[in-house]
Amino acid sequence: MAEKKSLLRRLLGGIWRTVVVFYMLLFLVLVIAVPVAVYVLFFSAPEIEVPQHSVLIWEPNGQLVASRDRDDNVIAGLLAQPRPVSVVRNLTRVLERAATDDRIELVLLKLDRLGEAQPGQLEELGRAIRDFKESGKPVLAWAPDYNQDQYYLASFADTIYLDPLGQVYLKGYGVFRNYFADALEMLDIEVNVFRVGKYKSFVEPFIRNSMSPEARANNLAWLNSLWSDYKKRVAAARGMTPEAIDQYIMGFAERLAAMGGDAAQLAAQAGLVDKVAPLGVLQVQLREQLGGKSYGADFPRIDDLDYLAATADQEHRKGASQIVLLPVEGPIIDGESVTGAAGSKTIVEQIERARRDDHVAAMVMRINSPGGSVTAAEQIRRQVERMREQGKPVVVSMSGVAASGGYWIGMNANEIWAERTTLTGSIGVFGIVPTFGKILNDLGISSDGVGTTPLAGALQLDEPLSEDAKTMLQAGVEHIYRLFVGGIAAARGMDVEAVDKIAGGRVWSGADAADIGLVDELGGLGEAATAAAALAGLGPDDYVLVQERSPTSWRTLVRRLLTVRLGQALLPDWLHGLVAAQARDWRQLHFDDPRGLYARCFCQVRAAPAFGP
Repeated sequence: MAEKKSLLRRLLGGIWRTVVVFYMLLFLVLVIAVPVAVYVLFFSAPEIEVPQHSVLIWEPNGQLVASRDRDDNVIAGLLAQPRPVSVVRNLTRVLERAATDDRIELVLLKLDRLGEAQPGQLEELGRAIRDFKESGKPVLAWAPDYNQDQYYLASFADTIYLDPLGQVYLKGYGVFRNYFADALEMLDIEVNVFRVGKYKSFVEPFIRNSMSPEARANNLAWLNSLWSDYKKRVAAARGMTPEAIDQYIMGFAERLAAMGGDAAQLAAQAGLVDKVAPLGVLQVQLREQLGGKSYGADFPRIDDLDYLAATADQEHRKGASQIVLLPVEGPIIDGESVTGAAGSKTIVEQIERARRDDHVAAMVMRINSPGGSVTAAEQIRRQVERMREQGKPVVVSMSGVAASGGYWIGMNANEIWAERTTLTGSIGVFGIVPTFGKILNDLGISSDGVGTTPLAGALQLDEPLSEDAKTMLQAGVEHIYRLFVGGIAAARGMDVEAVDKIAGGRVWSGADAADIGLVDELGGLGEAATAAAALAGLGPDDYVLVQERSPTSWRTLVRRLLTVRLGQALLPDWLHGLVAAQARDWRQLHFDDPRGLYARCFCQVRAAPAFGP
């Protein structure tokens, strides 16, 4: 007969079994409920209704980009971070749908959160606003302040509102950089630069203390082209002359002082805004404009992202043939794409998937990139060529910037389209090799060793480069440049000499690039998609434009999420912010080409922030 357990042992055993059952149930809940919750929160959306007589709040938020990774959407949601970027195509699709939607009465452009934008991106959005106005529906704009980019979009509105404490700050375009030659010399760091093209100015900060005359002349040329286009479009939208905008800027300080510092009234006097009023006054007017209907203290509205989700089914109204939209966003790097940079491995996989898909008839590459790694760019170009060889047309659509390596990847496309204000060209190649022998010697550190050949230690960074090493690197740069120029000549049906005359690292606006043969047509994404469909033998109602997405990697997602979380948990706020910023900047530069050769352009205009009290 088994010994009867004591009361204490039975009590402890019962507690233990309860704990085991509890943890088993908890484990089951985690295994089943957490994935379901993640799906519900981030991959499924509740049905959104568009109210009748609605005001569509069109509110670009943050930097304008061609695409946003799905991984970033999930991470932003998990970290409760605000939306940092706005996808240009989403903003244009919202206006396209709202133009024929009877539930939308008018559009309010709320522009105070718009961040960094390139002129080519603004041109595409401005065209979308102008097209929407053809529906006969009013467009209003409001912001507490307007910087130059924000005002460009506001100028297309029927009525522009400005807060009484606000201003319209226009200043033109500029390119300004820091130069480090003296600092590097004081630090005993020797930067060896190898380049082809007197206009290839990306490397100048490492070897000069000021902008070279060639870079200055080229920069002024394309900046003046962009500024001239800006003034013409804004003036036409506002019923002004371009000279009136120049007068507003040139006499801004004196006129502001004469107005007692009232910048809002100065903008109204100049005809840049129609009404000076706080947002509350505009809201009252909107309620009255909606037919005097009683909605209490509010009026029916829907923001752009909700409206995009509510009308998503419109994407599937066409046939089975697909035109794949492949965004290329940011500097071109080797490996997988990361936030703010386009990885050759990721893009090659996307092109291969589209090439093998029988439902895909053609592809549009939407490029917004200043270039980067030569090796990475060449891998992408070869895939574009293979896509064409299989009978599927490829059309390039240039956004804000498609220069240097950003031009390289698309030079073999069937057609190249650009906005008038796209920055392109910059056909040149460079290599940078810093050496640290002097500073190490100053610290009492020397280098020595043996090798089986003279090349064994030729690229040691702790010793000055030998003349053989310099000759070898310069020869490599010149070879890549010849391939670049020759490839463009063959693809564009031009003489090599003709391409060389417009190359050398020189930057061109989209309008000028069309004149010299680097671009086929001027227009936006819609026109490029129509051209791709026509090349594939499809009519306007025979295809759907489908964006190619990077495959979601849960391992990558978890790693990135943990990195952010652990960084926030283990580091002080100031240090975590500094490390995150530096890591982001390095990923975007990402000098990781296997041969150290780059086709990269420094040709993005500096943003024009508004200032205020």
